[in-house]
Amino acid sequence: AKAGVSKSTVSNVIRGTALVAEETRRKVERAIADTGYRPNAIARALQARSGNVLGVVVPDLTNPFYAQLAIGVDRAAGALGFAILTAHTECVVAGEIAAAHALIERRVGGAVIGGMSLNSPLPKLLLDHDIPVTLAALGEIDDARPGVVEQDEAAAMEEVVAHLHGLGHRRIAFVAHDLVEHAGERRRVGFLQAMRRRGLPPVTEKDATALVAHDDMRAIDAIDRLERAGRRVPSDISVTGYDDVPLASHGRIQLTTIRADAVEMGHRAASLVAEAARQSRHVARRELMPATLVVRASTSVPPA
Repeated sequence: AKAGVSKSTVSNVIRGTALVAEETRRKVERAIADTGYRPNAIARALQARSGNVLGVVVPDLTNPFYAQLAIGVDRAAGALGFAILTAHTECVVAGEIAAAHALIERRVGGAVIGGMSLNSPLPKLLLDHDIPVTLAALGEIDDARPGVVEQDEAAAMEEVVAHLHGLGHRRIAFVAHDLVEHAGERRRVGFLQAMRRRGLPPVTEKDATALVAHDDMRAIDAIDRLERAGRRVPSDISVTGYDDVPLASHGRIQLTTIRADAVEMGHRAASLVAEAARQSRHVARRELMPATLVVRASTSVPPA
């Protein structure tokens, strides 16, 4: 506007990709100098590559599970010739909307969503702009268009409760996580179902001989809290987690947990999205990945 020319003329001057009249070129150069404008190399690269970029949206990058999921997406994307853009939303709707708009504006070829809030608008915003989406580790939504890569979490919680029950535990409590997340209740519901099948009522942490945590980070926090209060794990109380993050196998923790291969989950989710992006279609496919109980030293028989 300052130079009185079109954006394409400014672009031609900056890039040197077409002949521009000398007087026009000088006007554009003066406007550039007056405004202090500098071309944004990253934005230009994104504009040029658009379809060769995948988005990955996670609620909490401080949680090792989501960090590993993003690593899996990155590895698959790189092998398939895609770059990635990562958005961290903290399961807040405003952050999810901002992430959706950012991915739409950058015309990404597809997106992997690793977690979102209850009734999140995020997947629909992307899907309605014909951006293929795969939901990773968070269950399904009422929409046939996205892909889904997940575990049977109810079956996984059945394994956890069966393990503790087999050790002799009858007073078992569930430790919930602190994000209000889509499908975040699936593990708790699976736990309650497994308890009911054995005729066991859930109890509070105060009365429990075993704790079943929603995820490994909740379990590790619980171990720290219990031991600071003078309760020993597992001789006084057993603790289990979910995800099998790298810290779970640490020599001082040795957490019994469900193995959820976040890297492989991210890798598979990105592969499905990339394939759909190249074929200009939605993913519309569900895959279940194995959930395996890994027994370590944080569980044992209950105290007498």
